Amino acid sequence: MSLRALASCILFVALVSLFSSNFSNAFNITKILSNTSDFGSFNNLLTQTGLAETINSRSSLTILALDNGAVGSLQGKSKDEVQRILMNHVILDYIDQNKLKNLPNKTTTMTTLLQASGVAQQGQGFLNVTVSGNDILFGSEVKDSPLAARFVKSVYAEPYNISVLQISQSIVAPGISAPAPYTTLPPPPPSKKTPAPSPMTRKAPPPAPTKGEEDSGNTAAAPGPADSGAPCALGSGAAVAVLMGLVLNFVGL
Repeated sequence: MSLRALASCILFVALVSLFSSNFSNAFNITKILSNTSDFGSFNNLLTQTGLAETINSRSSLTILALDNGAVGSLQGKSKDEVQRILMNHVILDYIDQNKLKNLPNKTTTMTTLLQASGVAQQGQGFLNVTVSGNDILFGSEVKDSPLAARFVKSVYAEPYNISVLQISQSIVAPGISAPAPYTTLPPPPPSKKTPAPSPMTRKAPPPAPTKGEEDSGNTAAAPGPADSGAPCALGSGAAVAVLMGLVLNFVGL
């Protein structure tokens, strides 16, 4: 085997090993959380809402996990609402305990999966993280939202790939439970034209005359000989007789 062929084989084996190593190191949030029974309910919710698959397809994430007791606040909510709330528990950056304790100016804003989804409104997809004394507090970036969730401990860390941090309670951004407002177009202005009369208000036609009224009307309307406008008051037969007499009289002359 030539030196060039041997070098090609070594490069091929190295590339295969590199890709195999990368795929084998890909994290699985379901397996990570299943190592601790305290997060069983949270783990189930990630699977039921489809977020587990989304998380596994990404890299450089931080998961704000809830223990079984804290998950109880999500009971009774719809699947879509729970999904939106938990999307705010997925930070699109790798943040471990050391980074939290060394935040610049002791406060920062972090972007979550809810913001990337496009369904967030008015800052719902951002978190405010603030160091207050010995506590590290989390809350929605929406104005006047409380920083009520407290950092408890680090659960898992795979540097620059995934970090799982436990917080004391869920982060529910104001308005996240309500659907997006539906706006309707205003009704058109009333027409200035006079509306056509309703069939109920139209003038009814006069009643048809009865048989007796029809006969009497016809008798009264028939003109008499004197009223017909003829040149004489004689009937048609008398007129013919007079005309024949005049003709015979003319012939006899």
